[in-house]
Amino acid sequence: MSVHAAPTAVLPPAVPRTPGEAVGLLAARGATGALRGPLGSLYLADGLVTHAESDRAPDLADLLTGCGRIAPEEWRDLVRVHGPHARVGAALLAQGGLSRGELELGHLGTLFDAAFFVLADVGGGLWRFETGARHWLGPVTAVDAERLCRETGRRQRLLDGIWPWPQLDTAPVRPSEAARRPSRRPPGRRRRELLDHADGRRTPAELARLLGRSGFGVTADVRRLAAAGLLDAPAAAAPTPAPTPAPGQARDPEPAPTPARRTGGLHRRVPGATLTGAAAPGPTRSAHPPTPAAAHPLTVPDPDIALLTRVRTLLEARL
Repeated sequence: MSVHAAPTAVLPPAVPRTPGEAVGLLAARGATGALRGPLGSLYLADGLVTHAESDRAPDLADLLTGCGRIAPEEWRDLVRVHGPHARVGAALLAQGGLSRGELELGHLGTLFDAAFFVLADVGGGLWRFETGARHWLGPVTAVDAERLCRETGRRQRLLDGIWPWPQLDTAPVRPSEAARRPSRRPPGRRRRELLDHADGRRTPAELARLLGRSGFGVTADVRRLAAAGLLDAPAAAAPTPAPTPAPGQARDPEPAPTPARRTGGLHRRVPGATLTGAAAPGPTRSAHPPTPAAAHPLTVPDPDIALLTRVRTLLEARL
């Protein structure tokens, strides 16, 4: 990455090589503002990461309206009235629509989810830091930048351990012929539901919003299903599938999802430091998908699933 001088720049003279290093430099300076990149934005306050947004991950609005906890029109009114003042979270608590614990759990889940995709960018796109930019939700919880980057690396290693084929993460999810056989249905309602709604047009991000799940969780399941031979890899010469017999019953597909709602961008942009990223080392993209990375790819332990299930259960609870 290279840093272009700007009147409002807070980055030190050192040149960050990756998005993670840029976040670390901003955190060390106690910066407040938004670091915007090709795949989304990270918001900082006094050097701590407070919010994250990415088109590849559902946000808190998707989570709350998707499970019926708050009506879409009610959410739009909240953002319209309180968003410009960065007080949407405070308004949610004041009207009793959400408890403090539910808001914090939902916020942390969506923050880590979106931050993974923002920081995983290795395409060398344009990065800009906007000093003083605030997120429409307002203060809820904050995460240390080092912890955030460490978690991003852990999730990336988990994905590569399941099936090191990043082309799956953005391509439409297409079930294979084997997935149509009753004897090859995957174990678990979550993965069966994912297959039922994979129509060859929806990407993992679109499926995540449709099903009300985290972008990372759906991405991990997509890689597991591909490793098991239940999805067509987005390239020729797919590997020999691993046997995963499990009975299950397919359901009728739901209507196609509506375009993702965007609730950010309510603050006025402030010119800031511009980062032009050079391509950083990342997963190698070969011409053919890899061979299975695990003997039982559908049962690779995923420590995030339990947390994500608890978050969704709490948000759906009518307390």
